[in-house]
Amino acid sequence: MARHFDPRKVLKQVSNRLLRKFFSQRGELQDVAWDGLPETQIAPVFAAWQQLPDVRRKEVQVILQDVNELADERGLGVLAEEIRRWCPEKMAEFAMLEGRCDKAMWVHLEMPDIFDEAAMFARADALESGRYWVKRNSLPRVPLAVDDRMRQSLAEALVGYYKPNQCRGYWCHIEHYQRGNGDDYFFAYLDDYPDNRLVFDDGGQMHKQPERDAFTNVFVYSRTDGTLDMFARGGRKVYEPLQGAFCRAVLADDIDPADPDKPAFLLEGFKDRAMQLPTDPADRVAEVRVRKMGLAAVDSPGDEITVKAGGSHDRNHIYDLIDQWLDARNLPMTRVQVTRVTVTLKFMSDGQRKARTMTFDVSCPNSCNLKSKPDEMRAVGERCLKLWGVAQ
Repeated sequence: MARHFDPRKVLKQVSNRLLRKFFSQRGELQDVAWDGLPETQIAPVFAAWQQLPDVRRKEVQVILQDVNELADERGLGVLAEEIRRWCPEKMAEFAMLEGRCDKAMWVHLEMPDIFDEAAMFARADALESGRYWVKRNSLPRVPLAVDDRMRQSLAEALVGYYKPNQCRGYWCHIEHYQRGNGDDYFFAYLDDYPDNRLVFDDGGQMHKQPERDAFTNVFVYSRTDGTLDMFARGGRKVYEPLQGAFCRAVLADDIDPADPDKPAFLLEGFKDRAMQLPTDPADRVAEVRVRKMGLAAVDSPGDEITVKAGGSHDRNHIYDLIDQWLDARNLPMTRVQVTRVTVTLKFMSDGQRKARTMTFDVSCPNSCNLKSKPDEMRAVGERCLKLWGVAQ
């Protein structure tokens, strides 16, 4: 989920030195008395910004929104990843900056291309908050030579799905970026249903303005693992044809619908309270807890339960609760399926701060929300799923 945006708060959190440089580069706010202006006293800055012409004022707002979006652990991790990849000589200067908003604004001023790319990745990572990315594995592991022809082919394939099926998506624009970990991100922007918006013009008059917003699909292909993570709203009836469209356009391969007998995530092992949940010692995970588990009766569709264990109990408490549910229905464990699990990782403390935790969800057959996590912690979660035999 995108972070709440309060422009006054963002202006306060960026140092006056960087704010002055930002507006100076744009040739704006030259009349603000920057010398001697107390930090966080941004009333004159805010007032002067609001007096800019409408187009210029909106340009500044978009940049401040991206600064805000990048000023958290996830966003700063993406910035660091991109700086390390493209301008490693700048890492020391980036690390010395104290404020989170200062770090983001400094990258915008010094490395605008990296800032724009990181903002796009951060928005993609935030898309699925409260939702899930769909994973498809066992795909060809091929090197990609992404060019205009490939992007156009993918755009045409997506229009070929959305235009006849949803009466939207008549136009599509594809942007491709490769993350530092080698994953290929394809951002697909398609035109949404038209709408009449109530807007104010520069004279303060309200009128209706026809608009076609864009909606976004994101495809993340791993050349190393042969997997495709996809974010697109609409459920299975949408994601299966879109997976096929991506593979034909980008991988030059026709794929069949995912085999229901070969899910991307295998959760049945969680039925065993003795299931081992090992971690990589380098990840410094102190404890693994299964916090919630969804169960469905095989012979009784609709007979499902979500069992949640409180944090004050030991790791077996959730299994005691499951046994009670099974006994009440005279069900053996062999006649239920695990549909989803929620896992919490507790990390070792560094002795200075409270130990960090990360909670994530995995659902059968192919959904997970790990991509909402900061890159470093997401990678830990993905390693855990492989070590536990949940993911390939």
